[in-house]
Amino acid sequence: MGLVKTVRRLSTLNSRLRRFRAPLEMLLLGVRDPRVPITAKVVMIATLAYVASPIDIIPDFLPFVGQLDDMVVIPLGVTVAISLLPSGLRSEYDTVRRGSSAIV
Repeated sequence: MGLVKTVRRLSTLNSRLRRFRAPLEMLLLGVRDPRVPITAKVVMIATLAYVASPIDIIPDFLPFVGQLDDMVVIPLGVTVAISLLPSGLRSEYDTVRRGSSAIV
């Protein structure tokens, strides 16, 4: 029974990560675009730096609590950064991300 639960949890985690991929790709597009407001760029860069940084708010060697900050800070930063983007840029980035041709 434990193996089945583990597989279900991994499947759920995988589906959540797939949904999280689109906003991260939008952040990567937005960081390089000069039309993005400076406040959005600051939040984007801070979020991407936190993702790439080995330094955490709470050290990862603490069981469960160490990963908790990553599960809160990263989605929060991505959500705030995406919400700071103008809606026209969001739709343009989504089009580019999907592989359609659009002018960037």
